[in-house]
Amino acid sequence: MSFSLVAQLVQKALTQGQQVLCLMPDSDSVKALDSHLWDHQSSSFLPHGSGTESAPVAVSCDPDPGDHHQILINLQPGIPTWFSRFDRVIEIIYQDDEYEQSKRDNFLFYKQRGYALSYHDLSEKFSG
Repeated sequence: MSFSLVAQLVQKALTQGQQVLCLMPDSDSVKALDSHLWDHQSSSFLPHGSGTESAPVAVSCDPDPGDHHQILINLQPGIPTWFSRFDRVIEIIYQDDEYEQSKRDNFLFYKQRGYALSYHDLSEKFSG
């Protein structure tokens, strides 16, 4: 999983004054994204913390979203039951057959419930 796209999305949200929850599949991926966000750019850093109590950007695998409600970047295979409390949900897909299928299922779930959907193929830009 490449975290460059996540870092760019977080950076964009911060410049717009948005609060972000990066929902990770496990504690190892929380640590990996945490490390990447600190090292994303040599001239600056993206203010964040581990756990849902962190604001404006939280990196967590916690099943509770805390006080976050603006942007959810979902890197877990499934959809959290509380997704609808967020103003915007971003599902990121990376190449792994089982993971890709779960994200297709998520897309269908949102579509069947009438959510406005956008799809952006950034695989060329963020490969590796």
